[in-house]
Amino acid sequence: MTIIVNNKEIEQLEQFSDKTQTLIQFLNQGAHSTDALIQQSEVMTFTSEAQFIEQLYLGLMNSTLLYLHQIPLSVDIKKLLELSTNDLRDLATFSNRDSETDKARLANILAKYRLVDSAILNKIALFYRRYNLNYHALGWGASFHDQLTLYSIICYCEQAYDLSNQTVHPACQWATEKAQNLSEFARYFCLYLAWKNAKQGGQGTPDHLVEILAPVVNNTLDSPVVTFELQAVDLHNAIKQWHEGGNNLGFSSFSAGLLNIVLNIDLQSDDLVKAANDYISGLQTTLTNALASDSYICQAGLCRHYLFNLHHSEALLNVDGQGCLSLFNHWPIAA
Repeated sequence: MTIIVNNKEIEQLEQFSDKTQTLIQFLNQGAHSTDALIQQSEVMTFTSEAQFIEQLYLGLMNSTLLYLHQIPLSVDIKKLLELSTNDLRDLATFSNRDSETDKARLANILAKYRLVDSAILNKIALFYRRYNLNYHALGWGASFHDQLTLYSIICYCEQAYDLSNQTVHPACQWATEKAQNLSEFARYFCLYLAWKNAKQGGQGTPDHLVEILAPVVNNTLDSPVVTFELQAVDLHNAIKQWHEGGNNLGFSSFSAGLLNIVLNIDLQSDDLVKAANDYISGLQTTLTNALASDSYICQAGLCRHYLFNLHHSEALLNVDGQGCLSLFNHWPIAA
């Protein structure tokens, strides 16, 4: 015996929970490798089955991101650990997209856990094709998390704005010049559309807008460190204590903060800095008086999202693997 999980000796695969056994079956050679680890002389200690399965994935694939080709679906092992045993088993046994029963069962699981399969994620390619856009270098080496960010922003923009070649092309060109990765590209793309929509003809420039708001965003990037998994009340207390200490809850990145501000202020205001600071102050107060309505691990496995349903808007707070609590998205609900 060479595997110890939560102080329990593992002598055979069947000692793991049904969920862990299913996750091992997802892996090519997963069961064989686990048996080999059990038989080796070196003792390996894990605090939980989740830690063991994550390390097994890293050891066999050098990644915790799994592609379920029969669905098809890309998803991180941390997200799969969130699924119930029955739902995970359904994913493992799913094999027929032509069956109406199977399609309905799969659609229910995807919606329940906020999963985006490859067919849905193909919306990105369709978007580029619809507007005859060239794939840019930012997309070649983009992470799965970046792709999900672009997908969600395309969905938002299609709901919030009237898109055409005349607006999409300059927005993409400007965003490509500003961004260093695909997530930034997506946010700058949306920011351009918000600026264009507000200015009704393009008074000023989007660069001037960024220049004005950049100092405000840079002053709002500090974040507290918390436990990865918090109950709604504990999260509320963490936000309240941070705010009472004279701090604003920081944005998850500069581009995220910039977009959140732009989407929530009047861009025709005479004093954009004051409008931005008023927005930030108001949002902080709102968050200290609200409870998260839901929480879930993101599909790419990088963080846990906490959802706040606010007045005419939704806010997503992140807690990443290091426990950094930050404001990811705060977008008005598109009409």
